[in-house]
Amino acid sequence: MRSGAPSKFVYILSLIGIDLGAYTLAFFCAVQLRIFLGRISELIPDFAGDAMRFGDLYFMPGLFLLIFLYEGLYFRRVPYIDELREIAKALAMLTILLFALISIGKLSNLVSRFTIVLMAPLAFIFIAAFRYWGKILLHRAGLGRQNLIIIGEIESSQKIKRELLAEKTLGYRYEGFVPIDKRHKAQLRKPGGAELGFAGDIQHLPDVLGEKKIECALIAAPNLSREKISALADKVHRYVHHVLLIPEMRSGALLNSELYHLFVNQLFLIKMRNTLSERGARFGKLIFDYALVITALPFILPVLLIIGIAIRATSPGPALYTQKRVGRHGKAIRVYKFRSMYADADVRLKELLARDKAARAEWKKTIKLKNDPRVTRLGAFLRKTSLDELPQLLNVLKGEMSLVGPRPVPEAELRERYKDRSDYYKLVRPGMTGLWQISGRNDVSYEQRVNMDTWYVFNWSLYTDLVILYKTLGVVLKKRGAY
Repeated sequence: MRSGAPSKFVYILSLIGIDLGAYTLAFFCAVQLRIFLGRISELIPDFAGDAMRFGDLYFMPGLFLLIFLYEGLYFRRVPYIDELREIAKALAMLTILLFALISIGKLSNLVSRFTIVLMAPLAFIFIAAFRYWGKILLHRAGLGRQNLIIIGEIESSQKIKRELLAEKTLGYRYEGFVPIDKRHKAQLRKPGGAELGFAGDIQHLPDVLGEKKIECALIAAPNLSREKISALADKVHRYVHHVLLIPEMRSGALLNSELYHLFVNQLFLIKMRNTLSERGARFGKLIFDYALVITALPFILPVLLIIGIAIRATSPGPALYTQKRVGRHGKAIRVYKFRSMYADADVRLKELLARDKAARAEWKKTIKLKNDPRVTRLGAFLRKTSLDELPQLLNVLKGEMSLVGPRPVPEAELRERYKDRSDYYKLVRPGMTGLWQISGRNDVSYEQRVNMDTWYVFNWSLYTDLVILYKTLGVVLKKRGAY
């Protein structure tokens, strides 16, 4: 069922209500936190809350809504991670404007500036959480949904369908697949093809779009020529509200790119920046790493101590060991890890590979074994939870590694697996976590891992690092793809 204008209006009003609720909660929490800090710290003046009465600050919610409307946060449909960036940008703009109003209007008697500073991160946390669950509930109630159809090639369509439907806050309702070639219809009956369903033939596309009341069409045909894709997009566009296209480029710094339009020739240029070639960006990444590690150390040190004692108590050998890996600019580094294997691990591996053909094939493909006889019982737990890699925080403090980056690899592996892409690996410091870890870890092929590392180098930003760290927490808790 198509979302009509009343349904869309209710959805927008509901989102506004969700945001105002989260913003109001952030306001009251910021006031209480300011009062508490004034009581426990001699460096911060006492505060009774008189300078932050909600009734006196009626302009703040109005300004908040105006900025959110200006940023398109009630009309645009973007993935949740991109939406977080827009929310952070809007709240930063709001904070700056509030400080300007306080200064120009001489409102310091009504507004506590320190409370405004405290309010910004609280508002981000509450709005991000309220929006995520609020959108999911609204979509389940049938509000803000859009019917989506995919037109294109089977393999590309399968991948993009999984990705789009995994983004729960987008609110797409999948209505089926239209193959661009008659020969693809037979493939839909094969294993894996059935998951796409079948919406109709490309020859009768206008009827299909009208019958199913499609509002969004995604064209997933990267192997078509640019002319054919343009013709198909033009044909579809007149019947739907939105058309999504998968660009021909599979890599490149698209996250750090700008679009230049050449109207006369109906062309556009993509300007791609190599952000990590900029000294300021590299310095910012280093400061970001040090700030997070130093802040987390008081909480992590007791965990490190407990794990070290447990390793020594459950199997003979040291708690820590080091592995030689390749660092930035190809420099050799020693990476710290908690020992998760028996002391005679090398002997056990040789014996297994000598007698087990399947294990040899698995080792050759991934340099990993799912059922590894070298791993201790405690070591298996440490690997599942990635706790064995916590000592790499020492490498971060030494400036040899980063919190986020390519997985550190040995010299021989770099030459054999990365080949001509090894130069991209050497541009950055290897990381404790990265795209490989949040994309399935050991369930991902080595070729995919190399592609991910290259993509990361092209598309790096502090925001990218934050997203990867955020997603790493979820992956570690689910223990997905780790062994």
